[in-house]
Amino acid sequence: MSNYEELYYLVDERYDEDTLYLTALQRTENRDYDFEEMSFGSEPLFFENAYKDKDVAIGKTRPLMSAHMNMTYLIVNNEIKRHIDDDSIYQGKLYPSVIIDDKDHYHDEFWFFNIYGSLNALDCENSEIQDYNPDARRHSVAKYKLKEELLDKIPEDQRLIFMMPNTKTKITFVHQKIVDVFEKLKVDNIKFHKLSEWYPGKQFRS
Repeated sequence: MSNYEELYYLVDERYDEDTLYLTALQRTENRDYDFEEMSFGSEPLFFENAYKDKDVAIGKTRPLMSAHMNMTYLIVNNEIKRHIDDDSIYQGKLYPSVIIDDKDHYHDEFWFFNIYGSLNALDCENSEIQDYNPDARRHSVAKYKLKEELLDKIPEDQRLIFMMPNTKTKITFVHQKIVDVFEKLKVDNIKFHKLSEWYPGKQFRS
């Protein structure tokens, strides 16, 4: 019997005074990129520093790293992409993206985790859910338990990255194999919380 809570992690960003918070340009927002499938051949997605005006005014520079996040979605550079197969994202793919720095330089070596589908892997009966209502479309989860029978039926290499449809907070879930890639490449500004150890608010602790 698999203990998927030991194999899967929630993705989060490491928050400090240098964290680069990315926001999408309006031309990207208009494409509903956070839930629609992006078509190759169309223009890339564009992101910039959400605090650009404020940072420029005080002369602050936030470093561009090999990985960032926009909301709950990962954005990674070419080096990380080389270690992640599109097929490993359940109903999703890596889509070309550009990060525009505060000096208006375009960095086109990035890829957005375009997850346009979801995997209903939440075991509601065995998870800890606040004010649980079986008729609710979305739940506030305090402790995750995943559906073993469902995940067993899907080849592992096709579910290394996924999102679930019935949680109040949209979260990217990744397998240990994806965490291993980030650790191998020494990416230290992205955090991963093992489901068996996660609790609400853990993302705000060091």
